[in-house]
Amino acid sequence: MIDESAAATGDWGEPELPPRPPFFNRMWMVFVQPGKLYGDLVRNPAWFPITLVVAAVTAAVTWFTPVELFQQAALSSVSGEQAAEMADQMAQVPPVLIKGGAVGMAFLASLLFPIILGAITYVAFVFIRGDEAVFKQHLCVVAHAGVISMLGAILNGIVNNRGGALEETLSVGTFFPFLPDGYFTELLLALDLFQLWGAVVVGIGLAAIDPKRRAGSTVAVLLALVLVVGLIRAAF
Repeated sequence: MIDESAAATGDWGEPELPPRPPFFNRMWMVFVQPGKLYGDLVRNPAWFPITLVVAAVTAAVTWFTPVELFQQAALSSVSGEQAAEMADQMAQVPPVLIKGGAVGMAFLASLLFPIILGAITYVAFVFIRGDEAVFKQHLCVVAHAGVISMLGAILNGIVNNRGGALEETLSVGTFFPFLPDGYFTELLLALDLFQLWGAVVVGIGLAAIDPKRRAGSTVAVLLALVLVVGLIRAAF
């Protein structure tokens, strides 16, 4: 339909975009009203500011992690003479450099993660499944779900500092400490609670940007992807 007022005035500019929910309101809506949040952002998506906040908080959590935990994690990946040699090399590196490198990596990874995951969901749901959405909408969904990852980084950071190991995270396996060692136990430990929660929220968001899709099927696909990643991680 032709906009008669635009025809009369000769102003054929872009239509006015609807306002977004306030920034800090969006952060709590991720937890309590994800469907409404993404519905409000369908026509006016945003992703970078909230990604920057998530990256900054994640980097801050990394900064408050003791250097000894990074050293232990590095040494646990090797054994024997290599571990002893690596320990000698790390002893010569100033702790602030080790911590600074970890903080920088955490910040960069948090910035890149929404772009990478958004590209994966875009290919999976638009090119393969045929959903109607643009890449920026996928970025918006994944970036806002990053608030859940941020909460996970904070709580896992507390668990790591108390437990004295970076490998200790809140997972499904946390609720089954009595199970014997084995592949099934490793699988449960690989299923991070915040990754599962994030997958549910992303599924709700991707369904909100394409009204033809139901949230249930979209969430199921994403949970299946998390399970596949868990199966692979448990094997190593």
